[in-house]
Amino acid sequence: MKKTSKFLKSIALFTLLLPSFLLAEDQRVSVGTPPEQIEILDDFDSEEASECLDLARNGFFHSYPPIYYPASSHWIMKISAFADALEIENGAVFEFDSNDGQKALNWRAQTPIAITQNRTWFSKYSYRIVEHSSGESIPANLKLGPYENSEYTYYLSIIDRNQVAVALTNNMSMAVCPDDQKAFSTWHEGEAIIIGINSGWQSKTYNFILINVNKNNFVRAKQF
Repeated sequence: MKKTSKFLKSIALFTLLLPSFLLAEDQRVSVGTPPEQIEILDDFDSEEASECLDLARNGFFHSYPPIYYPASSHWIMKISAFADALEIENGAVFEFDSNDGQKALNWRAQTPIAITQNRTWFSKYSYRIVEHSSGESIPANLKLGPYENSEYTYYLSIIDRNQVAVALTNNMSMAVCPDDQKAFSTWHEGEAIIIGINSGWQSKTYNFILINVNKNNFVRAKQF
């Protein structure tokens, strides 16, 4: 119990420090590139950190009147006129084949979407973008990372190798699927994360995927 408490308190510390780590408004996280090393305080016993911890920030409100969406939901900001890419709310850009993308031209801005793994064999695309209202989907790859200082860009704040768990800067604590330890072993604090939905193996237990922008890979995870 004490370990868990320390783990959660650490999230708040990183959240407080995060603004000092963020750069210019239009600067993006680089896909497949490690971030600059940052110092994360390890003051687990800080009472101030405990007081500012807000476990309710696991999702966001969007539109008017406000509708609550879980952190695994996203929405469309822009769609390329060439039907080969779309940008989501945090600035991340996913690219896809323009033939598949023709259906995306009918999708509207601000429409909620989900990001999941692409389970089509022998495909060059790692992910699949699913439009909520129609159920249509497009296989895609992450082309550009999110904006570094977007309120919808989340980072790894704490990594616990022993518990195979992480905490994010939106105060979500996640247990990583043990089968994904090979990918997880290369992850580090400060790397940007996009939260998606697991539509593959062990989805009943590990219902999320965590897409590591800097490593350009993903693991399955569950919230605790």
